[in-house]
Amino acid sequence: MSSYRGGERKRSQNLLIVEGHHEKNKLFWLVFKCFPELNINMDEIWIYGTNIYQLYNDIVKEYGEEWAEENEDIDLPFVISKKQYPDKLRYKEDFTNIVLVFDYERHDANFSEEKILQMQRCFADAADMGRLYINYPMIESYRHLCQLPDEDFAERKIPVSLQPGKEYKALVDQETILGPKVDFPHRIDDLLEKHFGVSDAEKRKKCCDEILNISSASGMENVIENALQEVVAEHILPTAKHQLVDWVTKQGYVHTNLTYWKYIRGVFKQVIYHNISKANRIQYGQYQIPENKYKEYFERLDLIEILKVQNLVSKDSITGFIWVLNTCIYFIAEYNFGLVVD
Repeated sequence: MSSYRGGERKRSQNLLIVEGHHEKNKLFWLVFKCFPELNINMDEIWIYGTNIYQLYNDIVKEYGEEWAEENEDIDLPFVISKKQYPDKLRYKEDFTNIVLVFDYERHDANFSEEKILQMQRCFADAADMGRLYINYPMIESYRHLCQLPDEDFAERKIPVSLQPGKEYKALVDQETILGPKVDFPHRIDDLLEKHFGVSDAEKRKKCCDEILNISSASGMENVIENALQEVVAEHILPTAKHQLVDWVTKQGYVHTNLTYWKYIRGVFKQVIYHNISKANRIQYGQYQIPENKYKEYFERLDLIEILKVQNLVSKDSITGFIWVLNTCIYFIAEYNFGLVVD
């Protein structure tokens, strides 16, 4: 696996190239909140939406058909800005990290094993040309754990006949235990806005932060009531307080004296462990990783070889399958592996 250079200096500009924004924005926002050591916030990120094959075509347009074979030094910010903002060009030197996050779209009419392998080979360093993470079958795979720990994740796969998009999302929503956990901040925000009429985004954010920073059941009701007094009408304050006390209690983290952020940080560590183990299963046939060799096993993973396996097992449109695997969550481990171990 490649290493980030972000630890050598304070990060500023970061480029995130994705297909679609919503779920990816939610995931990366949560990751950056739970791991402040990354020194990234969403305001410091330029998010560009495209399709991996459209991006490939844009590279060809700029550098020619043989760009991969000729080991061209690809400047993705230049390619993107020239297309979108021709009067305000950007260059890779402007960015500390360039991260590409795409779904494995076997059903895409433009799907090409050759092109996607070229992209995986060329974009291997976030601090240089960029780091490509392909999620199988799509980014929601980070949620696809049915319990923690989940030993069945070792063999979790989906048939190629299962359409990605709504069908896979529905399957994950049905099976996951992580959805209610990682969606919790957004559920609070939605509750305040849609049910209790808090239209001011900054006030909602301040209220949410106070609630999510609660780390003890003792005095929780008073903290929530005080947070709500500044944003909701007096006549609905008791209802709002009761609802949020119930929600926080059911999440369970306050009973372990953790804030929401520290709790979800621990959840993400487990998600990363499961997906490193799964990648090792796919590439080397072994799921269980010795604790004292966790980092060693991670560093020997090769996303190109994993992509080759996924291409092979998913080739047959009837009997083929895709191993469920999330690789963009490796972002944290590659930046600093110490963040994902206790």
